[in-house]
Amino acid sequence: MPKKVKLISGYKDKQMMHNDSLQERRWETPLRYARLVVEATARRVAESRKLFGHKFYRGDCHSHSQHSDGIGTVAEIAAMASAAELDFQFVTDHWGVTQEAECRTHGLWVGQEPGTQYQHLAVLGLDFAFEPQQDLVADYVQAGKLGATAFIPHPAGWWAKTVYSDEQKQAMFSLPDPIIMEVINGAANVVTAFDYTDQMAVELWDELLMAGRRVHVMGNTDAHAPHGIGIVWSGVFAANGSQQSILKAINAGRMFASEAPLLHLSVGRVGMGGRVAERSKAGPLRLRVVDADGLMRVRIIADGRVRRTWYPDGEAKFEHEQALPSSWRRYVRVEAVSHDGRRGFSNPIYLA
Repeated sequence: MPKKVKLISGYKDKQMMHNDSLQERRWETPLRYARLVVEATARRVAESRKLFGHKFYRGDCHSHSQHSDGIGTVAEIAAMASAAELDFQFVTDHWGVTQEAECRTHGLWVGQEPGTQYQHLAVLGLDFAFEPQQDLVADYVQAGKLGATAFIPHPAGWWAKTVYSDEQKQAMFSLPDPIIMEVINGAANVVTAFDYTDQMAVELWDELLMAGRRVHVMGNTDAHAPHGIGIVWSGVFAANGSQQSILKAINAGRMFASEAPLLHLSVGRVGMGGRVAERSKAGPLRLRVVDADGLMRVRIIADGRVRRTWYPDGEAKFEHEQALPSSWRRYVRVEAVSHDGRRGFSNPIYLA
């Protein structure tokens, strides 16, 4: 009868529990896997750009480092942003901007995310700490007066268990136009970002739009570890890649939020974030959606309802043109889902 052993002779030293590099590898191995994901996405977007025909800058306006409650360094965030081939990356730490010097060293942009009444508040474009007064409207307005771009992160909550109350979500209706908010937030996610809290954000977005509000949306990772950088981003139609130009386009809603698909929507000469001034003179509605890895579904949302749906069956590019229906009174936007479930959202064109 063979001797009963727990481990084959000579293999003890091969067990990772006895490997001196285990602690380092426990961090680096999942980070390497995450890097492979965003490198693949970068290649995918590069192929999609060839079919898209519209120039845009791709970036993330919301992430955290060890200067607040993130576990990664600014250098590690920069390395992942480079692997993801992002055109810009903001590090928006809580409580201040002590990350600014490191961000300059590594070519990143500095922002901050102070808490305020009901919601969090993200502030871009200031080089000093913004101290909120715990009044959502006053803080949002004050950030704008200081020349900053302010937006609301995760307006309905964030994965996995943080779900905002109705009171917190209803507070969004008190903000002045234009409201800028996240519709995809990648907090605590890897590979893909869209989850049930983002679906709640989409529903809140439509409620605000139906109330006649102008609401520009963005996609950000909210990464508290470098692993999440690059899984969701905003495609910004800016004049150039400077921070000033990017923020100007974000303030105007000239962008789309995406995990992979590229989206462009126009009505005549009016693009996303714009308003159709004279319906009688409005040109045709045109949309273009591209994903080199294949599209599963494209749909038009107008006035809180799905108006048209197409299933491109894995095609890389979908285009559509039609007259603007007179029955659509408030807004029109486009959603896309790729064959692997990754989402994209255009910003609205306002009709009212």
